[in-house]
Amino acid sequence: MNLKKIIIMFAISQVFNCNLFAQLDVVKTRFQKSNGQHSESFKSFTFNGSWCWFSDPRAVYFEGKHKRTYSGWIDNYGNITVGWYDHETKEVNTHIVKKNLEIDDHDNPSILFDDEGKLLVFFNRHGYGDSPTAPPLFLIKSKYSEDISEWNDIKYLHLNDKKNNPTGKLSMSHDYTNPIRLKSEKGRIYLFWRGIDGKPSFSYSDNNGDNWAKGKILLMPDPIYRFRRPYTKVYSNGDRKIHFTFTDGHPRNEKNNSIYYTYYENGAFYKANGKKIKNIADLPLKPEELDIVYDAKKGGAKAWNWDIAEDKKGNPVIAYAKFPTDTAHYYCYAKWTGKKWVNRTLIKSGKWFQRTKKNTIEREPNYSGGISIDHENTNELYLSVNRDSVFEIEKWSTKNDGKSWRVEFITKGSEKDNIRPFAVRGAIKGNPLQVLWMQNTQYPIYSHASWTQTTWEERFHSSIKMGIQSSKITNPLAPNQILDIMRQTADWQFANPYNLKRILEWHWGTYFIGLQAFYDITKEDRYKQEMINVGKHVNYRLLDDFFYADQLAIASNWAWLYEQDKNPEMIKYSKWAMDAHLATRRAYKADVRFANNPYFVEWWTWCDALFMAPPSFAQMTKATGEKKYLNYMDKMFWITADYLYSKQDSLMFRDDRYFEKKSENGKKIFWGRGNGWVMGSVARILDMMPKDFENRSKYETLYKEMAVKLLNLQGEDWLWRVSLLDPEYQDEGEVSGSAFFTYALAWGLNNGLLDNKYKPQIEKAWIALCKNVNENGRLGNVQPEGVDPRKFKPENWHVYGTGAFLLAGSEMYKLMSENIN
Repeated sequence: MNLKKIIIMFAISQVFNCNLFAQLDVVKTRFQKSNGQHSESFKSFTFNGSWCWFSDPRAVYFEGKHKRTYSGWIDNYGNITVGWYDHETKEVNTHIVKKNLEIDDHDNPSILFDDEGKLLVFFNRHGYGDSPTAPPLFLIKSKYSEDISEWNDIKYLHLNDKKNNPTGKLSMSHDYTNPIRLKSEKGRIYLFWRGIDGKPSFSYSDNNGDNWAKGKILLMPDPIYRFRRPYTKVYSNGDRKIHFTFTDGHPRNEKNNSIYYTYYENGAFYKANGKKIKNIADLPLKPEELDIVYDAKKGGAKAWNWDIAEDKKGNPVIAYAKFPTDTAHYYCYAKWTGKKWVNRTLIKSGKWFQRTKKNTIEREPNYSGGISIDHENTNELYLSVNRDSVFEIEKWSTKNDGKSWRVEFITKGSEKDNIRPFAVRGAIKGNPLQVLWMQNTQYPIYSHASWTQTTWEERFHSSIKMGIQSSKITNPLAPNQILDIMRQTADWQFANPYNLKRILEWHWGTYFIGLQAFYDITKEDRYKQEMINVGKHVNYRLLDDFFYADQLAIASNWAWLYEQDKNPEMIKYSKWAMDAHLATRRAYKADVRFANNPYFVEWWTWCDALFMAPPSFAQMTKATGEKKYLNYMDKMFWITADYLYSKQDSLMFRDDRYFEKKSENGKKIFWGRGNGWVMGSVARILDMMPKDFENRSKYETLYKEMAVKLLNLQGEDWLWRVSLLDPEYQDEGEVSGSAFFTYALAWGLNNGLLDNKYKPQIEKAWIALCKNVNENGRLGNVQPEGVDPRKFKPENWHVYGTGAFLLAGSEMYKLMSENIN
């Protein structure tokens, strides 16, 4: 190698090193002395919601008759959902505005309020689906101001102008919605989206969205490859200006992806210094005509825009990420001073947030955790930063135009990634809800479709968290706090689902039964809707071995949903299965022996079966009015109960293998949760059974005998042991069985079957149960799945334990509310 080549290579290396050093030259930071909190300790707007960052606003604070924060998202069933959080009542309310659009987080809605306080919600479909033609944009308007319960029909906005696609070969898709209303133009609504061939496009409406002009292309980069798509972020304070920041394209496809800026005012586009670029009639814009905020070629790293805002002086502020490599993401803050653009590199935030499968290539290596500007105070940012291998939400504040920053941890020590923060629009200083974000349970990719090669169980699953801590439970007997802790446990359970491949089995069936009870007292739609989501996914079916009692627990859920919505599809399979029971399972043939019975799974041979199957038959009668199901249940219930019930002990054996079996301590084995299943079953059956049913008194007698016995077995910690007559086996309160007992006993108080003298014991049982719910909403000390007393630990949880807890909470709420009344 000659000297000339050596000198040239050395010079190139120095340029590279200088560029790399520039990437690492980050601003000074000072960490505020605040601990931050585990992300699951924050309130959930929804336990199932996701969003992309190119449709905004995702959340708006609006104050009229109410003081509410409104937000929108798409869930992992493809439902477009809008919700509000009421700052005075602390309630969350949600409503699906479009069902089953597609499973893709690029479809999240954006929200605009009109002058009457009615919501205009815009959204899109990212994929074509089975259609050969591109889907339109969608607009739906609320019927009433500040109300999300009733909506007008969806408008289908085919805004892309076919004249801009003369060959017909370009993509005609509509993606990402960004609505803006300008006062200076008599309330004209501008709508911006990604249109033909991926180009930034817009339309406008002068009559509140009823009619729209044909779409125009806003920005046209050089067509160096097909579907070159500049990404757009838009903001306006609603007065005169609209601020824009663009890229050249997608950072995956662009070697040098730069950041550009322009603003619109009164029919023309300008650079930040006010120099006019062109009139709206002369569009499209060209990237080279705009301000170049960050030059990727000079900076040595491609970039992607995240947010744009306007400071108090009316100057633009931009947040973006840049990538020296795909595994090194740096957040940046750019500000127009009035004379020039000043860019500051804030922090290396980690790499992409997705948990990429081993031995696979990440499809979206430029998906940063995210950064959002507080539009009411552009000196404050919200960042998602990888700390100790988990993405956490942080608030960054500056007093010197970004030279240095104070960092406040919002989340810390989390177990789930917290990403894509969004500073709530209109939330001025003093508003307690400033930021929302996604908390990921899992996120392999943004979509679930055939091309993603993901199973249904593997699809993305996130919660939308609010920057407000969940309520502290200081008085577990206060009705409002009972609802608070029930909500926390329900939300935690959905965010931490048990094996979704077993969604039709008794574990989830039990949880849904508890969730029904919670919905019955709160009418909070998101919980009922999640059960409908599951039902639609599985076609409201049962598992094939429906003679096995455990597989009938889910039928109770379908029957309950049928009661609510009267959709016959919800019970078609369950009725067929129950009719098969009636046709083939005759009482005189019943063989409820468990031991040495080759057909033991086809009869109700174990005490758990009394919770799984009989109440489902009772629920079907209640839902349909057909008494045959209740009559069948009554015959078969007593064949099992009479066989397994110990009159001497007033308890139920798990099955006949335990009739003579003793524990290591020489005691009879009566399983705590097993008897909990029975008590829960009897309470549920009595709750659904007509008062004049012939055999009702038998159930009441069994209930009373067992209740008195159980009250005498309650531990000093006010809970029950996993082995009821052998507390030494593990002398600690087991939560799932105790929750069933608390539910059944509280139900007895509420329905006059128990003397009021037992009320203090039942109240103390509930208080003790609540002590097993941690600050994140996880219910612990639940015995793992089993068939008899088994050891458990504080960290053990299960979905059926949460279901039992929700049942207990529902009856405690009624009991304590009655006290207040």
